[in-house]
Amino acid sequence: MNQIDYLMDMRAEKINSAFYLYDNEKIEENFARFESVLYPHTSVFFASMANDNPVLLGKIRERGMGLFVNSLKHLRLAEACGFPSERIIFASTGLTSAMMRHLVARGIRLHLDSLTQIGQFGKLGLKTEVGLRLNTSERSRISPFTGNDSRIGIQDHELDAALETCRSLGLAATGSHVYIGTDIVSVDEMVAGIERALELSDRFPDLAYVDVGGGFPLDETRFDFDDYNARITALMSDFSRRRGRPIRLVIEPGRAMFGNAARFYAQVTDVKRREGHYFVCVDASASMIPRAMFYEDYNPVRVMTNGKGARPDFDQPVDIVGNTTYSRDFLARRQTIPQVEIGDWIEFSQAGSYCYSMITRFLGQTFPPEYLAERSGALTLIRPGDLAEEAVQ
Repeated sequence: MNQIDYLMDMRAEKINSAFYLYDNEKIEENFARFESVLYPHTSVFFASMANDNPVLLGKIRERGMGLFVNSLKHLRLAEACGFPSERIIFASTGLTSAMMRHLVARGIRLHLDSLTQIGQFGKLGLKTEVGLRLNTSERSRISPFTGNDSRIGIQDHELDAALETCRSLGLAATGSHVYIGTDIVSVDEMVAGIERALELSDRFPDLAYVDVGGGFPLDETRFDFDDYNARITALMSDFSRRRGRPIRLVIEPGRAMFGNAARFYAQVTDVKRREGHYFVCVDASASMIPRAMFYEDYNPVRVMTNGKGARPDFDQPVDIVGNTTYSRDFLARRQTIPQVEIGDWIEFSQAGSYCYSMITRFLGQTFPPEYLAERSGALTLIRPGDLAEEAVQ
């Protein structure tokens, strides 16, 4: 019996049977890909918003990588997982003075987000190094996350004033931090964003590092990482030569670190026929795998046959729905899948990033357990569910 069959058999009679399963071999492959950047002065910082499982974060720490956090809760999580202060980057918007003091006291690398935040920080008298979060895309492709409509970062035309404000307050702006985009599959587009980041960063007199963020796609086959590796190595090597000293490159993979290494499983509890389509209900909710609730980006689905042989597809499109009374509780829409029966299992792949970490208390659903599968076949429970594991009597 393989790992998936074992878990399905073990959980089939549980009240709350839905669960997440991670593939440790795939995780190790993803780690190795980002560690393979040839530029010698490279640091990898994982964005904790994508996945906050302490066991997985511990694996990141053991590999010598760092953590990018944007909240006090995730800062405390990073510290609890054993990350030293020099391997934590904190960037957010609208920080309070109390939070600024706390970060400096903890020795955390802090990135400021606006002219106002720089002035507020300077008034605290904390003479320290800071990073500046930049908005590099005032003239880029239309996106709510970059350019004039973005709420994040110091815009191009504000940068000189920001650097002058740092100088006047006795602050050394030693790092730049940019957001280029998300799910970028074009190496040309990624490199163009990095080139713009370097152009702006060259204005920093005390520059020590450039944080180019992430943006890597979840599916590694859609992005030529070898080409990216060669081009960013050449860019950073040339940039460092021009600056007369090594400038550290920081990259922040988020979804690409764990996204393709996990799957979510739920059991069929009902099938309803409607005119023109079917509803297949599972013992879970969109709140338990909520990427679609935020992004309307449904995880790929597959019906698990469990050795029952091939079945014909439903003769009409299928919506996979949760077992709540919320009218928008859809886990997937308009799918073409084999016919299912109550008790069958459905797999939702690409579930390792922005899935469990986005689970909401809305609808009162339980937090499902998370398991880690080793190549050897060993299974480890890396985060228990929050409901008693009692069999239905």
